[in-house]
Amino acid sequence: MTRSLTKRSFVALAASAALVLAACGSDDDAADAPSTDAPVQTDAPADTAAPVETDAPVETDAPADTAAPADTAAPADDVDREGWPDKLVFTLTPSQETGGLIETAQPLADLLGEHLGLEVEALVPTDYSGVIVALESGQAQVAGGLGPRQMVQAEEQAGAELILQAERFGSLLYVTQWFTNDPDTYCDDTPVADEDGFLFCNGVLDAESAADGPIGADKLVLLEGKTVSFVDQGSTSGYAIPALQLDEAGVDPIDGINGLFAGGHDGSVQAVYDGDAEVGVSFNDARGQIEETSPDVGEKVVVFGWSGPIPNDGFAVAGDLPESLVAAITAAFVDIAATEEGAEVLDELYEIDGLVPVTSADFDVIRDLEVKLGDVLE
Repeated sequence: MTRSLTKRSFVALAASAALVLAACGSDDDAADAPSTDAPVQTDAPADTAAPVETDAPVETDAPADTAAPADTAAPADDVDREGWPDKLVFTLTPSQETGGLIETAQPLADLLGEHLGLEVEALVPTDYSGVIVALESGQAQVAGGLGPRQMVQAEEQAGAELILQAERFGSLLYVTQWFTNDPDTYCDDTPVADEDGFLFCNGVLDAESAADGPIGADKLVLLEGKTVSFVDQGSTSGYAIPALQLDEAGVDPIDGINGLFAGGHDGSVQAVYDGDAEVGVSFNDARGQIEETSPDVGEKVVVFGWSGPIPNDGFAVAGDLPESLVAAITAAFVDIAATEEGAEVLDELYEIDGLVPVTSADFDVIRDLEVKLGDVLE
Protein backbone atom coordinates (compact mmCIF):
# COMPACT_ATOMS: atom_id res chain seq x y z
CA MET A 1 0.00 0.00 0.00
CA THR A 2 1.34 3.43 -0.90
CA ARG A 3 0.82 6.79 0.66
CA SER A 4 1.39 10.29 -0.60
CA LEU A 5 4.61 12.07 0.21
CA THR A 6 4.41 15.52 1.77
CA LYS A 7 7.04 17.87 3.16
CA ARG A 8 5.75 17.23 6.63
CA SER A 9 5.92 13.46 6.27
CA PHE A 10 9.50 13.74 5.02
CA VAL A 11 10.83 15.72 7.94
CA ALA A 12 8.73 14.30 10.74
CA LEU A 13 9.88 11.28 12.70
CA ALA A 14 7.07 9.71 14.67
CA ALA A 15 7.78 10.54 18.27
CA SER A 16 4.71 9.10 19.89
CA ALA A 17 5.29 6.09 22.07
CA ALA A 18 1.67 5.22 21.41
CA LEU A 19 2.62 4.05 17.95
CA VAL A 20 0.80 0.80 17.29
CA LEU A 21 3.20 -2.14 17.30
CA ALA A 22 2.32 -5.42 15.67
CA ALA A 23 3.51 -8.27 17.86
CA CYS A 24 4.63 -11.51 16.28
CA GLY A 25 1.66 -13.73 15.81
CA SER A 26 -0.59 -10.76 14.99
CA ASP A 27 -2.92 -11.04 12.04
CA ASP A 28 -2.07 -7.52 10.87
CA ASP A 29 -0.18 -7.11 7.61
CA ALA A 30 2.57 -4.63 7.22
CA ALA A 31 13.34 -4.58 4.20
CA ASP A 32 17.09 -0.86 4.70
CA ALA A 33 18.54 -3.89 3.99
CA PRO A 34 20.05 -4.00 3.39
CA SER A 35 22.26 -5.39 0.62
CA THR A 36 25.61 -6.02 -0.68
CA ASP A 37 28.25 -4.55 -2.79
CA ALA A 38 28.03 -7.32 -5.32
CA PRO A 39 25.99 -6.70 -8.48
CA VAL A 40 22.31 -7.29 -7.97
CA GLN A 41 21.09 -10.73 -8.74
CA THR A 42 17.74 -12.28 -8.47
CA ASP A 43 17.67 -15.85 -7.35
CA ALA A 44 18.01 -15.02 -3.68
CA PRO A 45 16.95 -11.84 -1.89
CA ALA A 46 20.03 -10.07 -0.75
CA ASP A 47 19.41 -6.70 0.63
CA THR A 48 17.09 -6.88 3.29
CA ALA A 49 18.00 -8.04 1.38
CA ALA A 50 19.30 -7.73 -1.85
CA PRO A 51 17.58 -10.50 -3.68
CA VAL A 52 19.31 -9.37 -6.75
CA GLU A 53 22.53 -10.77 -5.72
CA THR A 54 23.30 -14.04 -7.32
CA ASP A 55 26.16 -15.42 -5.35
CA ALA A 56 25.27 -18.02 -2.78
CA PRO A 57 25.09 -16.60 0.72
CA VAL A 58 28.46 -16.63 2.41
CA GLU A 59 28.70 -19.27 5.07
CA THR A 60 30.18 -17.89 8.25
CA ASP A 61 32.58 -20.36 9.80
CA ALA A 62 33.00 -20.42 13.54
CA PRO A 63 35.28 -22.29 15.91
CA ALA A 64 33.91 -25.72 16.69
CA ASP A 65 33.43 -24.90 20.34
CA THR A 66 31.07 -22.02 19.50
CA ALA A 67 29.05 -23.65 16.75
CA ALA A 68 26.82 -25.87 18.86
CA PRO A 69 23.22 -25.95 17.62
CA ALA A 70 21.09 -23.23 19.17
CA ASP A 71 18.72 -25.74 20.71
CA THR A 72 21.53 -27.08 22.88
CA ALA A 73 22.91 -23.69 23.84
CA ALA A 74 22.57 -22.46 27.38
CA PRO A 75 24.03 -19.53 29.29
CA ALA A 76 27.25 -20.39 31.09
CA ASP A 77 26.86 -21.11 34.79
CA ASP A 78 29.53 -18.58 35.70
CA VAL A 79 27.87 -15.65 33.88
CA ASP A 80 27.00 -12.77 36.17
CA ARG A 81 23.22 -12.47 35.78
CA GLU A 82 22.74 -9.72 38.35
CA GLY A 83 20.25 -7.16 37.12
CA TRP A 84 19.00 -9.29 34.23
CA PRO A 85 15.25 -8.98 33.56
CA ASP A 86 13.02 -12.04 33.36
CA LYS A 87 11.98 -11.15 29.81
CA LEU A 88 13.30 -9.21 26.81
CA VAL A 89 11.40 -7.68 23.91
CA PHE A 90 13.18 -7.87 20.56
CA THR A 91 11.96 -5.33 17.99
CA LEU A 92 12.72 -5.62 14.28
CA THR A 93 12.57 -3.14 11.40
CA PRO A 94 9.65 -3.71 8.98
CA SER A 95 11.77 -3.32 5.83
CA GLN A 96 9.47 -5.66 3.94
CA GLU A 97 5.84 -6.78 4.23
CA THR A 98 5.32 -7.14 7.97
CA GLY A 99 3.39 -10.39 7.84
CA GLY A 100 6.42 -12.23 6.48
CA LEU A 101 8.70 -10.72 9.09
CA ILE A 102 6.38 -11.69 11.91
CA GLU A 103 6.50 -15.35 10.89
CA THR A 104 10.31 -15.37 11.05
CA ALA A 105 10.97 -12.92 13.86
CA GLN A 106 9.72 -15.04 16.74
CA PRO A 107 11.88 -18.04 15.78
CA LEU A 108 14.94 -15.76 15.99
CA ALA A 109 13.69 -14.40 19.31
CA ASP A 110 13.27 -17.97 20.54
CA LEU A 111 16.84 -18.83 19.55
CA LEU A 112 18.09 -15.77 21.41
CA GLY A 113 16.04 -16.78 24.45
CA GLU A 114 17.50 -20.28 24.41
CA HIS A 115 21.03 -18.88 24.45
CA LEU A 116 20.27 -16.44 27.24
CA GLY A 117 17.98 -18.56 29.35
CA LEU A 118 15.32 -15.84 29.16
CA GLU A 119 11.93 -15.36 27.56
CA VAL A 120 12.29 -13.20 24.45
CA GLU A 121 9.27 -11.77 22.62
CA ALA A 122 9.55 -10.46 19.05
CA LEU A 123 7.80 -7.22 18.13
CA VAL A 124 7.49 -5.71 14.63
CA PRO A 125 6.50 -2.01 14.51
CA THR A 126 4.28 -0.60 11.82
CA ASP A 127 7.07 1.60 10.45
CA TYR A 128 10.78 2.36 10.82
CA SER A 129 10.38 5.06 13.45
CA GLY A 130 8.43 2.63 15.63
CA VAL A 131 11.61 0.67 16.30
CA ILE A 132 13.30 3.77 17.74
CA VAL A 133 10.18 4.64 19.73
CA ALA A 134 10.13 1.14 21.20
CA LEU A 135 13.76 1.43 22.33
CA GLU A 136 13.37 4.97 23.61
CA SER A 137 10.20 4.22 25.57
CA GLY A 138 11.47 1.00 27.11
CA GLN A 139 8.99 -1.13 25.16
CA ALA A 140 11.92 -3.09 23.70
CA GLN A 141 15.44 -3.86 24.88
CA VAL A 142 16.92 -5.41 21.72
CA ALA A 143 16.57 -4.21 18.12
CA GLY A 144 17.56 -5.87 14.85
CA GLY A 145 17.57 -5.10 11.16
CA LEU A 146 18.30 -1.45 11.98
CA GLY A 147 19.10 0.50 8.84
CA PRO A 148 22.10 2.86 8.98
CA ARG A 149 19.99 5.88 9.92
CA GLN A 150 18.23 3.82 12.57
CA MET A 151 21.56 2.76 14.04
CA VAL A 152 22.44 6.43 14.53
CA GLN A 153 18.97 7.29 15.82
CA ALA A 154 19.00 4.32 18.20
CA GLU A 155 22.20 5.58 19.76
CA GLU A 156 21.55 9.32 19.74
CA GLN A 157 17.79 9.41 20.22
CA ALA A 158 17.11 6.29 22.26
CA GLY A 159 20.42 6.02 24.14
CA ALA A 160 21.01 2.51 22.77
CA GLU A 161 24.32 0.71 22.37
CA LEU A 162 25.34 -0.53 18.91
CA ILE A 163 26.62 -4.11 19.04
CA LEU A 164 26.70 -5.80 15.63
CA GLN A 165 26.59 -5.12 11.90
CA ALA A 166 25.25 -7.38 9.16
CA GLU A 167 27.58 -8.91 6.59
CA ARG A 168 26.41 -9.99 3.15
CA PHE A 169 28.53 -11.67 0.51
CA GLY A 170 31.61 -10.76 2.50
CA SER A 171 30.76 -7.05 2.50
CA LEU A 172 29.64 -4.50 5.07
CA LEU A 173 28.38 -2.12 2.37
CA TYR A 174 25.39 -1.89 0.04
CA VAL A 175 23.73 0.69 -2.26
CA THR A 176 20.44 2.32 -3.19
CA GLN A 177 19.29 1.08 -6.56
CA TRP A 178 17.18 3.17 -8.93
CA PHE A 179 14.75 1.29 -11.17
CA THR A 180 12.06 2.08 -13.72
CA ASN A 181 9.30 0.65 -15.88
CA ASP A 182 10.34 3.08 -18.67
CA PRO A 183 13.86 2.05 -19.71
CA ASP A 184 13.60 3.98 -22.98
CA THR A 185 13.76 7.18 -20.94
CA TYR A 186 16.35 6.28 -18.31
CA CYS A 187 18.71 3.91 -20.12
CA ASP A 188 21.50 5.04 -22.45
CA ASP A 189 21.87 1.52 -23.77
CA THR A 190 19.81 -1.59 -24.30
CA PRO A 191 19.14 -3.28 -20.94
CA VAL A 192 21.12 -6.45 -20.39
CA ALA A 193 20.14 -9.44 -18.28
CA ASP A 194 22.09 -11.17 -15.56
CA GLU A 195 22.11 -14.97 -15.33
CA ASP A 196 18.65 -14.89 -13.73
CA GLY A 197 17.08 -12.69 -16.38
CA PHE A 198 16.97 -9.47 -14.32
CA LEU A 199 17.58 -6.41 -16.48
CA PHE A 200 20.10 -3.61 -15.91
CA CYS A 201 21.37 -0.70 -17.96
CA ASN A 202 23.87 2.16 -17.82
CA GLY A 203 26.63 -0.23 -16.81
CA VAL A 204 25.15 -1.27 -13.45
CA LEU A 205 25.60 -4.95 -14.20
CA ASP A 206 29.33 -4.38 -14.70
CA ALA A 207 29.76 -2.99 -11.18
CA GLU A 208 31.93 -5.19 -8.98
CA SER A 209 31.20 -3.59 -5.61
CA ALA A 210 29.29 -0.80 -3.91
CA ALA A 211 32.39 1.36 -4.30
CA ASP A 212 31.66 1.53 -8.04
CA GLY A 213 28.66 3.76 -7.33
CA PRO A 214 27.21 6.18 -7.99
CA ILE A 215 26.06 5.00 -11.41
CA GLY A 216 23.43 6.62 -13.62
CA ALA A 217 23.13 9.73 -11.44
CA ASP A 218 22.94 11.90 -14.54
CA LYS A 219 19.48 10.44 -15.23
CA LEU A 220 17.96 11.79 -12.02
CA VAL A 221 17.40 15.23 -13.53
CA LEU A 222 14.74 13.55 -15.68
CA LEU A 223 12.64 12.90 -12.58
CA GLU A 224 11.41 16.48 -12.32
CA GLY A 225 7.61 16.27 -12.09
CA LYS A 226 7.57 12.45 -12.18
CA THR A 227 6.14 9.99 -9.65
CA VAL A 228 8.88 8.33 -7.57
CA SER A 229 8.36 5.49 -5.11
CA PHE A 230 10.34 5.63 -1.84
CA VAL A 231 10.32 3.11 1.02
CA ASP A 232 9.91 4.89 4.36
CA GLN A 233 11.12 8.24 5.67
CA GLY A 234 13.31 6.35 8.15
CA SER A 235 15.00 4.25 5.47
CA THR A 236 18.54 5.13 4.42
CA SER A 237 18.66 3.47 1.01
CA GLY A 238 14.91 3.86 0.50
CA TYR A 239 14.70 7.58 1.23
CA ALA A 240 17.65 9.52 2.71
CA ILE A 241 20.30 8.68 0.12
CA PRO A 242 18.01 9.06 -2.92
CA ALA A 243 16.65 12.36 -1.54
CA LEU A 244 20.19 13.71 -1.37
CA GLN A 245 20.95 12.39 -4.85
CA LEU A 246 17.92 14.17 -6.21
CA ASP A 247 18.99 17.40 -4.54
CA GLU A 248 22.47 17.06 -6.02
CA ALA A 249 20.86 16.59 -9.45
CA GLY A 250 18.96 19.85 -9.00
CA VAL A 251 15.59 18.22 -8.31
CA ASP A 252 13.74 19.17 -5.12
CA PRO A 253 13.09 15.80 -3.41
CA ILE A 254 9.77 17.06 -2.07
CA ASP A 255 8.27 19.69 -4.32
CA GLY A 256 10.07 18.73 -7.52
CA ILE A 257 8.55 15.27 -7.77
CA ASN A 258 5.35 13.42 -6.98
CA GLY A 259 6.66 11.12 -4.27
CA LEU A 260 5.00 8.27 -2.47
CA PHE A 261 6.05 6.00 0.38
CA ALA A 262 5.47 2.32 -0.29
CA GLY A 263 6.17 1.18 3.28
CA GLY A 264 8.80 -1.44 2.39
CA HIS A 265 11.46 -2.22 -0.19
CA ASP A 266 9.25 -4.85 -1.75
CA GLY A 267 6.39 -2.34 -1.84
CA SER A 268 8.53 0.19 -3.67
CA VAL A 269 9.38 -2.37 -6.34
CA GLN A 270 5.71 -3.34 -6.55
CA ALA A 271 4.67 0.28 -7.07
CA VAL A 272 6.88 0.55 -10.14
CA TYR A 273 5.89 -2.89 -11.38
CA ASP A 274 2.20 -1.94 -11.10
CA GLY A 275 2.73 1.42 -12.80
CA ASP A 276 1.87 3.51 -9.74
CA ALA A 277 5.29 5.16 -10.06
CA GLU A 278 7.59 5.57 -13.04
CA VAL A 279 10.76 5.26 -10.96
CA GLY A 280 11.50 3.78 -7.55
CA VAL A 281 14.29 3.04 -5.11
CA SER A 282 15.24 0.17 -2.81
CA PHE A 283 18.28 -1.69 -1.57
CA ASN A 284 19.97 -3.79 -4.19
CA ASP A 285 18.26 -5.92 -5.33
CA ALA A 286 14.83 -5.92 -3.79
CA ARG A 287 13.17 -7.03 -7.01
CA GLY A 288 13.67 -10.61 -5.90
CA GLN A 289 11.30 -10.02 -2.98
CA ILE A 290 8.27 -9.97 -5.28
CA GLU A 291 9.52 -12.46 -7.86
CA GLU A 292 7.34 -15.26 -6.48
CA THR A 293 4.13 -13.30 -7.09
CA SER A 294 5.43 -11.31 -10.08
CA PRO A 295 7.76 -13.66 -12.00
CA ASP A 296 8.49 -11.11 -14.74
CA VAL A 297 9.54 -8.34 -12.34
CA GLY A 298 13.16 -8.61 -13.50
CA GLU A 299 12.05 -7.78 -17.03
CA LYS A 300 9.41 -5.13 -16.33
CA VAL A 301 11.43 -3.28 -13.67
CA VAL A 302 14.88 -2.28 -14.95
CA VAL A 303 17.68 -1.06 -12.67
CA PHE A 304 19.31 2.00 -14.22
CA GLY A 305 21.38 3.43 -11.36
CA TRP A 306 23.17 2.98 -8.05
CA SER A 307 24.09 5.32 -5.24
CA GLY A 308 27.50 5.37 -3.60
CA PRO A 309 28.30 2.84 -0.84
CA ILE A 310 26.23 2.73 2.38
CA PRO A 311 27.12 0.85 5.60
CA ASN A 312 24.99 -2.22 6.25
CA ASP A 313 22.27 -2.49 8.87
CA GLY A 314 22.84 -3.84 12.36
CA PHE A 315 21.71 -4.66 15.89
CA ALA A 316 21.53 -2.55 19.06
CA VAL A 317 20.48 -2.96 22.68
CA ALA A 318 18.98 -0.60 25.24
CA GLY A 319 21.64 1.47 26.96
CA ASP A 320 20.49 0.60 30.48
CA LEU A 321 21.04 -3.16 30.25
CA PRO A 322 23.72 -4.72 32.49
CA GLU A 323 27.09 -5.06 30.74
CA SER A 324 27.03 -8.82 31.30
CA LEU A 325 23.70 -9.07 29.48
CA VAL A 326 24.89 -6.89 26.59
CA ALA A 327 27.91 -9.17 26.19
CA ALA A 328 25.71 -12.25 26.37
CA ILE A 329 23.26 -10.90 23.75
CA THR A 330 26.12 -10.00 21.41
CA ALA A 331 27.74 -13.42 21.77
CA ALA A 332 24.38 -15.15 21.37
CA PHE A 333 23.64 -13.51 18.02
CA VAL A 334 27.11 -14.36 16.71
CA ASP A 335 26.68 -17.97 17.83
CA ILE A 336 23.21 -18.14 16.30
CA ALA A 337 24.55 -16.90 12.95
CA ALA A 338 27.13 -19.70 13.03
CA THR A 339 24.50 -22.45 13.23
CA GLU A 340 22.57 -23.87 10.32
CA GLU A 341 19.21 -23.06 11.88
CA GLY A 342 20.22 -19.56 12.89
CA ALA A 343 21.78 -18.76 9.52
CA GLU A 344 18.57 -19.83 7.80
CA VAL A 345 16.43 -17.59 9.99
CA LEU A 346 18.73 -14.57 9.58
CA ASP A 347 18.78 -15.08 5.82
CA GLU A 348 14.99 -15.30 5.66
CA LEU A 349 14.59 -12.17 7.76
CA TYR A 350 17.18 -9.84 6.23
CA GLU A 351 19.42 -11.95 3.97
CA ILE A 352 22.15 -11.71 6.59
CA ASP A 353 25.15 -13.98 6.02
CA GLY A 354 27.01 -13.12 9.22
CA LEU A 355 27.28 -10.65 12.08
CA VAL A 356 30.42 -8.75 13.05
CA PRO A 357 31.26 -6.32 15.88
CA VAL A 358 30.53 -2.68 15.16
CA THR A 359 31.51 0.66 16.66
CA SER A 360 29.67 3.95 16.63
CA ALA A 361 32.31 5.53 14.37
CA ASP A 362 31.40 3.09 11.59
CA PHE A 363 28.27 5.20 11.05
CA ASP A 364 29.89 8.64 11.02
CA VAL A 365 29.13 8.83 7.29
CA ILE A 366 25.44 8.58 8.19
CA ARG A 367 25.76 11.36 10.76
CA ASP A 368 27.22 13.57 8.04
CA LEU A 369 24.35 12.53 5.78
CA GLU A 370 21.80 13.56 8.43
CA VAL A 371 23.28 17.06 8.53
CA LYS A 372 23.07 17.36 4.75
CA LEU A 373 19.56 15.90 4.69
CA GLY A 374 18.42 18.42 7.28
CA ASP A 375 19.67 21.24 5.08
CA VAL A 376 17.90 19.79 2.04
CA LEU A 377 14.54 19.39 3.77
CA GLU A 378 14.42 22.71 5.63
